[in-house]
Amino acid sequence: MAAQMKIGERLIGDNSPVFVMAEAGANHNGELEMAKKLIDVAKNAGADCVKFQTFTAAEFCADPTKTFTYFSQGKQVTESEYEMFRRLEFTRNEWAEIISYCDQQKIMFLTTVQDPVNLEMMQELGLQAIKVGSDDFDHLPNLRFFASSGLPLIISKGMADCDEVDKVVNDLKARCENFGVLHCVSLYPSDPEHLNLAQIPVLKTRHPDVVWGFSDHSRSTIAPALAVTLGARIIEKHFTLDHDLPGPDHWFSMNPQELTEMVSHIRFAEAALGSNAIKPHTDEEKSRKIMRRRIIASNALQAGTVLSDLSVSFKRADDGAYVGEWDNICGRTLLTDKAAGEGISIDDLEPLGA
Repeated sequence: MAAQMKIGERLIGDNSPVFVMAEAGANHNGELEMAKKLIDVAKNAGADCVKFQTFTAAEFCADPTKTFTYFSQGKQVTESEYEMFRRLEFTRNEWAEIISYCDQQKIMFLTTVQDPVNLEMMQELGLQAIKVGSDDFDHLPNLRFFASSGLPLIISKGMADCDEVDKVVNDLKARCENFGVLHCVSLYPSDPEHLNLAQIPVLKTRHPDVVWGFSDHSRSTIAPALAVTLGARIIEKHFTLDHDLPGPDHWFSMNPQELTEMVSHIRFAEAALGSNAIKPHTDEEKSRKIMRRRIIASNALQAGTVLSDLSVSFKRADDGAYVGEWDNICGRTLLTDKAAGEGISIDDLEPLGA
């Protein structure tokens, strides 16, 4: 079964190009002009879309005194989680300007929608699909509400075990026609031993009617390409303008050069996968003609000669049957004379059973 989903006119799935989501997240630091620069970087890197995060701090942060600790500019920073998210919010007008700028740059805009109030605003602004992060993978009340919008839905499964994956995915795929799930490890950053990319083919087998992908929090530009070889058809990756900017995600996000490199690796990987038909590429057929040995008359042979190991040799040449046909040719009779060094083909032989 070939799983597919569609966002706007873009098909995503097993028979379509890998969909690369450049995750700007909160790396705009709440600044509109920085958000636009991130859009430019995503476009220039060759990403299919640039994705932000839309939230209202008061909707999902219950305790304004709860603190959050992160690394920024080489230092450990601890601050109010509520204040941090509040600082990173955009107004409705700013979101409208961001979406308009994406349209101008001809790159798809997507955003992680935190709560129904955020979805309502984004739908009014023309949002084409909904992304939900791993923090809300188990938030079925919200997820069901998002699915009821009719918009395509992509969710990340970080921190979930097999039973939880089955529960959530089975619930949502019955409600959502265009549905994708990203394998994800909610560690920032993720080390190689955390990634467990081998889960991807298992998840695809377990839920073959879902488009699977990978949301990568490692610092590697290669890990997403490895995920593609294992069946991921959506790749999400954080990026920034500069690792040294202040904020929680900049230091482990891809800089512009790394993002471009990552996209290049992904495109190489999907091209290298090619076809699963076990046959040489059409261009490789030319190599066969040059490199494979042929069946050659080792000396002058007269018509009527019964071919044996003593009458032929196996050498590179422009004419003659390939040596792989020798078992079908040995012991058969020549119909025509052959000069020494001349190739021997099937057409030169008496037909079998004659």
